[in-house]
Amino acid sequence: MELLPLHFLLSRLEEDVEFQQKLTSTYLAGPPRYGPETARTVMEALRRLSDNLRLISLVISELEEVNERELKEEALILSSESLSLASVLLPAVERLSPFFLEGLRVDEKPLLEKMEEVLAEIESAVEKLELSSTRELVETLERLAQTLECSLKAGERLINNPA
Repeated sequence: MELLPLHFLLSRLEEDVEFQQKLTSTYLAGPPRYGPETARTVMEALRRLSDNLRLISLVISELEEVNERELKEEALILSSESLSLASVLLPAVERLSPFFLEGLRVDEKPLLEKMEEVLAEIESAVEKLELSSTRELVETLERLAQTLECSLKAGERLINNPA
């Protein structure tokens, strides 16, 4: 079994968690600051969140082939930590966003609520080191990422072509 890709993905996920921690501190520490760079930084934060969701889906999809307890545990804990930070970061970014995010829905639920459902499933999997439905979880993470990406594209058009 080739574990190198999973180790690489976990390394990337760990870097993303560190970045999310810094980003969360930036957005939550103090009153919101609006300026010419706000739209660009919000767009970049949302893009990174979307990329992070895709990375977590890759990590989760690789877990089916892993038998090592420590490796599974590390993957689930990092995924959980990353989703937890994302669920804190999204509302903080949303208040500075130049376009509306609160209407985003995945599987007929608000984006944040669906993200928190995935987080709860991963957190419960940490204890038993097994996910109930890896394929479904990966598909949900992909839909979350796609929803953010579609919103980003619409937001970029709105910002670049104000009416």
